[in-house]
Amino acid sequence: MRSAPTAIVVLAAAFSIGCQDQPRKPEESQTQGRIVVKGADSALKLMRRQSQAFMQLYQKAEIVVDGGGSKAGIAALNDGRARIAVMTRELTSQEDSIIRANGGRPKGHRIALDGLAVIVHRSNKVERLDMDQLAGIFSGRITSWAQVGGSGQRIVPVYPGPNTGGYEYFRDRALKGGDFAAKSYPCTTTAQIVDLVKEHPSAVGLVTMSALYQSWDIWPPAREQGIRAVALGFGRERGYFVPNQKTVNEGEYPLTRPVYLYVNETVEKTFSQGMSSLAHGFISYVSSADGQKLVAQQGLVPVTMPVIIKQ
Repeated sequence: MRSAPTAIVVLAAAFSIGCQDQPRKPEESQTQGRIVVKGADSALKLMRRQSQAFMQLYQKAEIVVDGGGSKAGIAALNDGRARIAVMTRELTSQEDSIIRANGGRPKGHRIALDGLAVIVHRSNKVERLDMDQLAGIFSGRITSWAQVGGSGQRIVPVYPGPNTGGYEYFRDRALKGGDFAAKSYPCTTTAQIVDLVKEHPSAVGLVTMSALYQSWDIWPPAREQGIRAVALGFGRERGYFVPNQKTVNEGEYPLTRPVYLYVNETVEKTFSQGMSSLAHGFISYVSSADGQKLVAQQGLVPVTMPVIIKQ
C-alpha cells in the first residue's frame, strides 16, 4: 500500500454522567490505530515481519501479533480479542455458524500457500513415501521403518497439537478424518517438532516447509541441520515431490495448504463501512507487492501477485 486513503473521522458526542465525561473512542484509519492479529504458529514469523514492515511505514499503527494456533485465532476473532485470525485452513462450517450466531460475518483473505513438510532425521534412509504409507505411519497402522524401506527402528510420529491448523489439515487430508496413532506425540510449536526429530533418529514430524531452513534472510537460505524432508506422492506413475516453493506453486506437492487472514466484517464495517479499518489496511499491505515479497522471503508462496520462483 503506497498511500493511505483519506481518513474519515467520526466525532463522538460526549455524554455526561454526573460530572464525568466518557472517553472518546480512539481514532482509527487504514494506517493508524491498534489491532491484535492472532492464530497459526506456523505463520507467526511471517506475520511479525509483515507487522514490522507495516509499522515502519505507518508509525501511528500498532499491530500486535500472537500465536496459539488457528483454532485459538478464530476463537479470539469471535469474542473480540483479535481483529484478524491467521489460519492455515479454511473456516469450518461450525466455526462460521458460531460467529454468525453471535452477529458476526467472517470473511477470509488468502495471502499465501504453504507446504506441510514431512521431516525425518538426517540418518534416515527413507527418501519417499506415498500418501497411503504416510497415513499408515501417523494412524499407527505402520509402526516400523522397515515396512517402508528403512531400518527396523520403531517409528515415533510427532505432529502439531489439536489447536493448530496443521493438525486439522493433516487429519482431514491424509488421515481422511481418522485419529492419530495412540503412540504419537503432539507438540505445541514447530520448533519442538524440529528439535525432537533432530534428537531421535526414529522420529518423523510435520512442519511448515519454511522450517526446513534456519534463515530466509540470505539467499540461498540456510538449511536446518539434522533434518530433511521426505518426498511425497500418490505412486510411482504420478511422481514424488519434495516441498518447496516451486512444487507448492505448481500444485505438485500433495500437502499444499492455504494461509488465510480472517476478519469479522460486522466489526470492520463499524469503521466507516470498513474504509477506515486498520485490519483492512493491514491486509491490503500483506496482499500488495511489498507484502507478497515478504511472503516469498519467508519461504512461502505468494498468491495475490505473479511470482517467479528462484531455485
